[in-house]
Amino acid sequence: MMMRIEKKSSIPQKIFNYNFQILHWIAICFVILPAVVMGILILTYSVNIPYWDQWNLMPQLFIKISQNSLSWQDLIAQHNESRKLFPRLIFLGLAYLTNWDVRYEMLGIFFLACLVSLNIYRLNRLTVKFKIFPTLLIAFLANILIFSAIQYDNWFWGIQLVVFMPIVCITTAISVVYSRLNLKYKFLICTLLCIISTFSYSNGMIAWVIILPVLALVPAKSKSDLLKQKWLFLSWIAVFISNIIIYFYDYRKPEVSPSIIPAFQNPEQTLQFFLAFVGSPLGSGYQIFSLIYSTFIGGVEIAIFFCLFLYLIKHIQDNSLLERTIGWIMIGFYSIVSALITSVGRVEFGIETALSSKYTTFSIYLIIAIIHLFPIVVSHIYSQTYLQKSQVWLHKITAVVAILGLLLLYGQSFTYSLKEIQSIYQLRMDGKTCLSFINLMENKSCVEENVLSSYDQIKYLANQLNNLRMLKPGLVIGHNIEAIASADWKSIATKKQKGQTYGSLDSIILLNNWYFVNGWAFLPERNEPADAIILTYKNQADDWIIFDILMSAQIPREGLVQLFNNPAYFNAGWEATIAGKLLPKGEWKISAWAFDATVGKAYKLDRNHLINKN
Repeated sequence: MMMRIEKKSSIPQKIFNYNFQILHWIAICFVILPAVVMGILILTYSVNIPYWDQWNLMPQLFIKISQNSLSWQDLIAQHNESRKLFPRLIFLGLAYLTNWDVRYEMLGIFFLACLVSLNIYRLNRLTVKFKIFPTLLIAFLANILIFSAIQYDNWFWGIQLVVFMPIVCITTAISVVYSRLNLKYKFLICTLLCIISTFSYSNGMIAWVIILPVLALVPAKSKSDLLKQKWLFLSWIAVFISNIIIYFYDYRKPEVSPSIIPAFQNPEQTLQFFLAFVGSPLGSGYQIFSLIYSTFIGGVEIAIFFCLFLYLIKHIQDNSLLERTIGWIMIGFYSIVSALITSVGRVEFGIETALSSKYTTFSIYLIIAIIHLFPIVVSHIYSQTYLQKSQVWLHKITAVVAILGLLLLYGQSFTYSLKEIQSIYQLRMDGKTCLSFINLMENKSCVEENVLSSYDQIKYLANQLNNLRMLKPGLVIGHNIEAIASADWKSIATKKQKGQTYGSLDSIILLNNWYFVNGWAFLPERNEPADAIILTYKNQADDWIIFDILMSAQIPREGLVQLFNNPAYFNAGWEATIAGKLLPKGEWKISAWAFDATVGKAYKLDRNHLINKN
């Protein structure tokens, strides 16, 4: 009889365990969802084109390697205000594995963000010490910030791997400090990580100041233990000073670097810059009054953080509380110190620059620190005082409201960022298209706006890289379209068999000495309008010769949407007025081609036209 009762009682327990496991896996899926979303966005919207500072950082290294003249000074050389030794090594390794496909640098950025996420989660488990579902909720809130789309300028620009390096080093070092390793090993690992941080990005030097208190206080159980670690402080300071000496040896202030004097002449502007910098991850998603929103949110963040900090100062004698919070306090100070340095150094550029997407990778970690500090402090309050049920409910309601507010601000930020990501994608594709034809046409405005401001420098470096096969696809060299035409363009039967059409050259109209041309062009493989339209004429040798290249104007063609039942065709139309002098005299057959800049191929459009130029 007893055995039957035990069997019956075990059934509800099995059901409970089964349901618990399902909920557990659902919660884990939510935790990793922000990373999955950002990974998909990177794969979808990344473009393989070096942009701006990348042209000043890497091509000269490739050229020197090809000439066997690369030196240590080249690797550690100052670039802007930083010495990017370790990022250069990473970029070189990826470049020679991928023929400098900069999309892999963006995947490298994503990988570093994943490392930060793992470090933050591990610190969460070691310090917050909640049950599994509250722990996963905190991890989810941290991940929507770590992988937030508001960092779009950094996600989609390979060189911005440098801004992720310091926080990777800091969170890894703090995670190591909380491990069970011997103190000497902790010291060596943390020292190495600080060196990597310093020689990755200028604000990486902050790591020395951020990590030291954690390294000193977490292993120490009493004041006597702290005093025994004098060798640690002295060694740390000695290595830090050595790094600073090496860093600033032969250092030159960049010409574009602004003066810090305005920061002290206008302290109210500097303060607003500081608060807007801190609040920008959640406030800059508003298209109207974004500066005001960011300043207000930044002020709230600073107020909450310092309230938590003051509570910890009040209970500084509690070694257990200090051990659990010192890591988060210093992660929060990383954002604050970064904001202070940037405010002093960049306020001359204008307060609005505090909202730059590039800065959000520094400021989000104050919010992450608050998210982890708040439950630790609240649980400590519960353990120290007797709270009435109404007070407990008040705290819970406050937490729920704060979480909902964070999610609401995040949603607004994500919607805004997605539009910016799509805009950046189009600008990068325009730059890639212009760069492809840099030897055939002179389109300075397109190149200087979307690639680098110096046209002559770009043309020289692009051809050097093309010779080294470090551009994918390569530059278009000759005027014969055969070099870049798709393999089956001559086979009409093959095109009909595939059921594909890339568009049509609808008409050519003579206007005095000009020709008005129009049509539509679409790339079915990418489900996007063509990147450019190539106009050709057929010469006596029966070759199609390029005589003009039109950047895809993307004219709305609603009829195409209905014809193909695909909204992506809406902007597939194009039209332009071209000069008659581009064509030689005589009767010529004219064709148009859709150009895909991602693969460097041209696809012939339907319909040719005859024109007679006398």
